[in-house]
Amino acid sequence: MKPLFKQLPPLQTLTFFEAAARFGSFTKAADELCVTQSAVSKQLKILEDHLGTEVFHREHRQVMLTPAGQELYTDVKVLLYELAETNNRIRSRISSKSLTIVSTVAVANYWLFPRIARFNTEHPDVNINIYATDEINEELCRKSDLGILYGNNEWQHPLTSHYLYRERIYPICSADLQLPPLNSPEELLQLRIIHLDPLKWRWLNWSDWFSTFGINYQMPSNALIFNQLPLAIKATVQGMGVTLGWEFMLSEMMENQFVRTAGDFFVETGKADYLVYSANKPLSASASLFRDWLLNDTVGA
Repeated sequence: MKPLFKQLPPLQTLTFFEAAARFGSFTKAADELCVTQSAVSKQLKILEDHLGTEVFHREHRQVMLTPAGQELYTDVKVLLYELAETNNRIRSRISSKSLTIVSTVAVANYWLFPRIARFNTEHPDVNINIYATDEINEELCRKSDLGILYGNNEWQHPLTSHYLYRERIYPICSADLQLPPLNSPEELLQLRIIHLDPLKWRWLNWSDWFSTFGINYQMPSNALIFNQLPLAIKATVQGMGVTLGWEFMLSEMMENQFVRTAGDFFVETGKADYLVYSANKPLSASASLFRDWLLNDTVGA
């Protein structure tokens, strides 16, 4: 089979052909292309020689497509416009000073926001847009500039990934809540436990957490339930009970003395959060800058 380039006419002839076909005039095509009419005629002659047939009927004041020309124009106009759109997308990504990163609501609130604030003090000209959703998935991350995705680093889509932090979960309570020393996970059962709605929360819950310690726990019918982790954390800070806290979110809240761990026990799942992006398209300069900054910040933490 012949190489592709030997099966195609010179690509420049196609841009001349598209303009002449669109205007129905060599003169108007020449004006748009900023060349002479004879230059248009020359390129079209090269195209016709390659095809072995005429693509235009030349008349006194206008030109008309032949059947072969009409067939060619139908495909060429689509292909050239698609190529132009791809070119514009790539150029836009390279030159853009903004980017979008997708994450869960909790990651956005407790991990991403503080880091973006620090990044923007160093790079105030880069705008970072956060799309926070607990319906996050690989496809959404692939279509965004960057994403923060939970898992075991085995993906269905072609994604480039970088490890950010492990999943480790502690019971937490308000820093002001007075509790007796807790020596075992069973003693947590004597406290008011704050839950996340199992219909909304797809990740580890209290039943899962207790089961790792061999404790069979079922959510009581009168449980205090929230549908978003930030709401459960807010209730915890207000001293309403004990909830699960992920290690990634705890450092700044503990430094600010909002919460503390309720006991020294924790669960580590073996999974982690990863910074991910499509392996099939290059990152913009801004996305590359933020990726490198974020990974360096995470390693240094």
